[in-house]
Amino acid sequence: MRLKIRPVVRLVVRLGMALACLDASAADHALLVGVSRYPALPRTLWLEGPANDVRLMREALHARGFDPRLVRSLSDAPTRADILGAMAGVLDQVRPGDRVVFHYAGHGSQQPQPSHPRHPEPDGLDEVLLPADAGRWQGAGQIEAIPNAIVDDEIGDWIDALVDKGATVWAFFDTCHAAGMARGAVKPLSRAVAPADLGLPREAQPRATRSLGGPRLDGRVLVFAGRSHERVAEEWLPRGAGFAASRRHGVFSWHVAALLREQGLGDAGSLMEALQRRYASEGRTKPVPIFAGGAITGKH
Repeated sequence: MRLKIRPVVRLVVRLGMALACLDASAADHALLVGVSRYPALPRTLWLEGPANDVRLMREALHARGFDPRLVRSLSDAPTRADILGAMAGVLDQVRPGDRVVFHYAGHGSQQPQPSHPRHPEPDGLDEVLLPADAGRWQGAGQIEAIPNAIVDDEIGDWIDALVDKGATVWAFFDTCHAAGMARGAVKPLSRAVAPADLGLPREAQPRATRSLGGPRLDGRVLVFAGRSHERVAEEWLPRGAGFAASRRHGVFSWHVAALLREQGLGDAGSLMEALQRRYASEGRTKPVPIFAGGAITGKH
């Protein structure tokens, strides 16, 4: 029997063209959030570096070919509504095959979980991100929660929804229960607010980093600036530069942005190894960045 090769070849060519079109239609999105000012909190808790981190990350992503129209930036004093609105906008835009980069630089804290939580924690505490309108606990008789905080479950639900739409997500969190090094005699700026500083009646105990909203780790890579018991902070960077040539940055954000510019996202393992090499080259032994999530490879 004689095989009909030409129809088969035509079919293969058509399938290849269809796949190529699908790949070409995939888009890269980013949401970059930096919170420096907290009007409801003492000025001693305000930060300087997050806005610089957002600028640096935006420039790195543009250099890797991210469409500027799909890179959303919120810096200085974005509120809870600003951040959640931007998250909803990204979710509305993504399509199957797209990638999403999320970067947060600012304060984090912890608060007691509500009764009957969806994802119970052994220590009974939720991790929270603090937008600019975060406030102090409102006192006895009120729910033990930080007003306007963004709870880890909310971030987790958003990432789950992005993955369910067919996107892959890279999330970078430059926040922790923090303090750290700074240049010379300049006081270091911490990237965390202790629950006691927000009026909560008990101090949160350090705990292991969780998967932000539940056990799912598919379709995502989560990268944290340090382990749960470590402190992360801002420094004047680059090291050794004069005052006029340096700015406050999160150490983690500084190195992540440099790697994105140099090698793109690539795969999680390569990014982690490169980040460790950069830290070692500067003699940094802590904090130790933590990666969680599935094996994702990238085209940039």
